[in-house]
Amino acid sequence: MTLSLDISKKSVLAAVSAIEIYNKPNFSYREEAFSLLMTNAWELLLKAKWLLDHGDVEDSLYVLIDDGKGGKTPKPNRSGNPISHGLTFISAKLLADKNSGLEPGCHDNILALVEVRDNAAHLLNKDPYLGRRVLEIGIASLRNYLHLATEWFQLDLSAYNFFLMPLSFYHGFETAEPATRAIYPEQIQRLLNYIDTLEKADNESNATQRFAMCIETKLVRAKDASSVAFRWTDNPSAPALSIREEDFMRNLITYEKLTDTLKRRYSDFLANEKYHAIKRELEKDRKYCIQRLLNPSSPTSSKQKFYNPNIIQEFDKHYKIRSKPSVPSESNVTHRAEPAAG
Repeated sequence: MTLSLDISKKSVLAAVSAIEIYNKPNFSYREEAFSLLMTNAWELLLKAKWLLDHGDVEDSLYVLIDDGKGGKTPKPNRSGNPISHGLTFISAKLLADKNSGLEPGCHDNILALVEVRDNAAHLLNKDPYLGRRVLEIGIASLRNYLHLATEWFQLDLSAYNFFLMPLSFYHGFETAEPATRAIYPEQIQRLLNYIDTLEKADNESNATQRFAMCIETKLVRAKDASSVAFRWTDNPSAPALSIREEDFMRNLITYEKLTDTLKRRYSDFLANEKYHAIKRELEKDRKYCIQRLLNPSSPTSSKQKFYNPNIIQEFDKHYKIRSKPSVPSESNVTHRAEPAAG
């Protein structure tokens, strides 16, 4: 087993721990503990990706300094061990790499988590609105994490319940934004302003990774005796189930998105006849591909194909996952400017 895969699996354990902590009832350090563990999960996952792209060379992670002899040597920490690059540095480097698959929404989401983590020692998040904002960031973070962990390492995360529980008996007014933020300490005001600034930058309609997301829930009567269970089936006698099309289509990707993802993922990939022959064969299986009318109200409308992201794992059998030998440098990293305090 490679070092990158070992670290990616350790990352999953940190993410699961973050979820378990967040979902504990009557836990007053919920948001801070989640951000501490989830940023650790992200740092491990991004370091695993960096190692994967650099031939599992551990030295590629280290901060290098002059050795006094015209060469470079790893910078030591207090115990003498090499210091590795941090989360925001590696995230910025992967964002700058168009082949990495990490999108701006995910990068900004990580920055927001880091900011909550860095303020954790000084913040007391008892306010429901601040807790709601961290929940929205956390939901998006887990979704982004699942997407990239699957794409980069084909990790099977189906054994874990990867969700945060926003359910509570709070009323709507308790989680609404206050009319003025002047009631908050200045430090919390700055944190909320920083989160708002990052959220405004998340405006890419075709992005698969987001800065923040929310789950809408409502309380209804429990099912009565006439209710029936359902599952996905081709059986024509099975009970019918109606869902909104946008709910179904949300997790599917277009041909363009699929092709771009494969270009980033593989070093020997070309959108040539080999690719289209493999794709045509996989399109025969409805679990990988569906077609829909561009104009559902017109039966003669042209059709478009949409793909389940799980199809990528099938292409892994035919192409070589990309690797890169370069070593990072702190001097050429571009960080996003942070908003002014206030």
